[in-house]
Amino acid sequence: MLSVLCLILVSVYLYRHHLYNKLDRQKLSHSSYYDVSFGGERKCSDEVVRILKDVGGYKKIVVNWHYCENGEPSCADVILLHETGIYVVEAKDYQGWISGEPEDEYWVQTLCGSQLTSYKNYFYNPLMKNSSCIRSLQKELPDMKWLPFFSMAVFGNQCELENAGLSGNTSKIILVRQLSYTIYGMVRSARKFLAPQVIDEIYDRLQVLPSAKTAEGKYSGLDKKPDFYYSKK
Repeated sequence: MLSVLCLILVSVYLYRHHLYNKLDRQKLSHSSYYDVSFGGERKCSDEVVRILKDVGGYKKIVVNWHYCENGEPSCADVILLHETGIYVVEAKDYQGWISGEPEDEYWVQTLCGSQLTSYKNYFYNPLMKNSSCIRSLQKELPDMKWLPFFSMAVFGNQCELENAGLSGNTSKIILVRQLSYTIYGMVRSARKFLAPQVIDEIYDRLQVLPSAKTAEGKYSGLDKKPDFYYSKK
């Protein structure tokens, strides 16, 4: 009898593992297609902006910069134009357990329903989303191929990051409470590439929105102006 029970439990485990591997991340997500693809609706952008305003050096901050990637509209949460480079930040105020590798297309948010159940939500890799933004920035600034770019995925303090801090020299995966000393370390270890007049020029050029035409020839919501924060120290 015990062997039969063990066999049933093993069969259930293998079946659930099989289903997990066959999951369609978009169809089975608790998010809409837009949320899964472009990062969800709950953000901690305001806290990110507040922290970045205290970064030393000449800088300007761009919030909600709209762009097109492969004919689809998207939006960068926060872009810091600093003497040491351009920092693209994707901010998410998610809860639960966040797991995913930098090379994975989708990351997983696990929420506990009870002691025996949990729920998984899949969302697009924020570092990949930042990469698409960086490509769009490079297209908007074709005469500045030398610009250094940095990518940051910043999550709210209510979640647990499986790969917190797992990154290279140009990308970071952190909680918002870690942003202050993380950006300080990045700025301090990087050389100054951008003169104030170059930062001003980039700032002005980003105010001219990129082409808003989608693959279907429609203009999909990109007529909204980004928010700009000016800061000089």
